[in-house]
Amino acid sequence: MSGSHLFNPLEDVVVDVLILETRREPRQRMARLLAGAPGVRCVGPSASSAELLAHFHASPANVVFLSTRLQSDLLLETVRALMTSRADAEILVFGPPESAELAANAIQEGAQGFLSCEPGSVGGLALGGSSNSLLVPVPRAAEGQDISLSGRELEVLRGMSSGKTNGEIGGDLHLSEDTIKTHAQRLFRKLSANDRAHAVVQGLRRNLID
Repeated sequence: MSGSHLFNPLEDVVVDVLILETRREPRQRMARLLAGAPGVRCVGPSASSAELLAHFHASPANVVFLSTRLQSDLLLETVRALMTSRADAEILVFGPPESAELAANAIQEGAQGFLSCEPGSVGGLALGGSSNSLLVPVPRAAEGQDISLSGRELEVLRGMSSGKTNGEIGGDLHLSEDTIKTHAQRLFRKLSANDRAHAVVQGLRRNLID
């Protein structure tokens, strides 16, 4: 998931939301969930990129959710089209942890973050186990402060970006798995990351890793 500003809605902020999810049932469930969230004025679910862009051009939204289930080239083209139309739109890519690499490419094109979710969740957006607990992204005002990772934390993050387990990273660095876990927990806190996939996306977004 993305930076902390994405999950701190303000009472006086009202947002319009668009959703692109190719599967009908998850799209409808996600739309219902978002429609009941504080500060949301309008929710527009779309089944295709063309439909979403038509909605966006007719009535630009503050926040756009894009599913990584969209074909990779089309997902990146959609991000570019949205950024060209409205550069300050908050574009969030969501999908399973294994789609982190595609999400990172979308972030390089202008998306603001990746919502990592496990299969079976409603777009990974329900927090606290209740549909009433949903917190909606608000348009960002400014980029967060610079992040500084130690040399060891960067090595661990690079190992994560290569898909290595903590044990494998520890073997490469001649450190115990528990030590790697400690470094991982520290870099998670610094990057405001919830899991490995999110940490890698944040590292790519902040140019901490290649």
